[in-house]
Amino acid sequence: MGLTKRSAYPAAWRCVLPLALLCAMSHVAAAQPTSSKAEAQALFEQGRAALEAGDCARAVPLFRESLSTFPARGPLFNLAQCESKLGKVASAWQHLKQLLPQLEPNDFRLASTRQQIEQLEPRVPKLVIELDQGAPAPSEVLLDGAALPQASLGSELPLDPGTHAVVAQWTDGRQTEAPVTLAEGARQILRLAPPPVDAAPPPAVAAPRPVRVSEAPKAASPPPVVSAPSAPASGTQRTVAFVVGGVGTAALVGSLVAGGLALKAKLDLEEECPNPLSCNEDGMSAQSQGQTLTATGTVLGAIGLAGIGAGLVLLLTSPQQGATVALTPAVLPGGGGALLRSRF
Repeated sequence: MGLTKRSAYPAAWRCVLPLALLCAMSHVAAAQPTSSKAEAQALFEQGRAALEAGDCARAVPLFRESLSTFPARGPLFNLAQCESKLGKVASAWQHLKQLLPQLEPNDFRLASTRQQIEQLEPRVPKLVIELDQGAPAPSEVLLDGAALPQASLGSELPLDPGTHAVVAQWTDGRQTEAPVTLAEGARQILRLAPPPVDAAPPPAVAAPRPVRVSEAPKAASPPPVVSAPSAPASGTQRTVAFVVGGVGTAALVGSLVAGGLALKAKLDLEEECPNPLSCNEDGMSAQSQGQTLTATGTVLGAIGLAGIGAGLVLLLTSPQQGATVALTPAVLPGGGGALLRSRF
């Protein structure tokens, strides 16, 4: 008998505990709507006070917050009244249409709601967003920052008067931005198309490198006057002749080398720039190098010929005592050259 009584207590507790827990949860669940409703009521009363004071700009956010806290017909009806006063006819029209099925037949707001819907409807601007003929469907269309469902394309979208931002984005990264300004009662069609694909940029044509004054090929300066003072001894004159001739020979060899390099530069230019109107950077460098080598070869050739000629003259002639032999440049038939002049 004692065992039976002791075992009865745990069984009773097993029944009481779930009931107590259920009652506590029900109390918490009931307290939350009551608290939300009280908060929403306080926001609604603040909004009503602002509306009666004629401050709809302040009343609208209060009514919206009241609706988000605890949806009710009163805040929704008053929100529509304020939006209508502020010229937001599309918002007011949509909120009144949302309210209409919630009103009972004996509600005093029913007749006013129907009347306002009829009055606002012709004033509501409508925007129709379509795709241009042949344009691919965008991956996303944003209206004032909110994504539109693809099914809404081609349908009339009621919007408040004013400027609205429409942005269409395609999967390849292209984007079209189309601001739209709507007036009351207007119906506007906006056709979207992706921007054209950027054509491949043409090959860059290197601009001719500006030639600085310091880099410009210098004009062939006249060969220096080579004066050979008269030497009483023929050995001294022969030595001078060999020196002058050697300098001329070295200059002539340098001229040939420069000419060969200039020819190579010309071949490189023809290879890099088959079209003179479109030349790359390497071609322009070859052209500049060729011009410099050509000018250098010309100068060295003139010096070489003059030096060799002077050496031969000194070697073959024996000027009289006190005579001076001078080598000066001169323009001769067929090209440049040098003249040997003696002065007593």
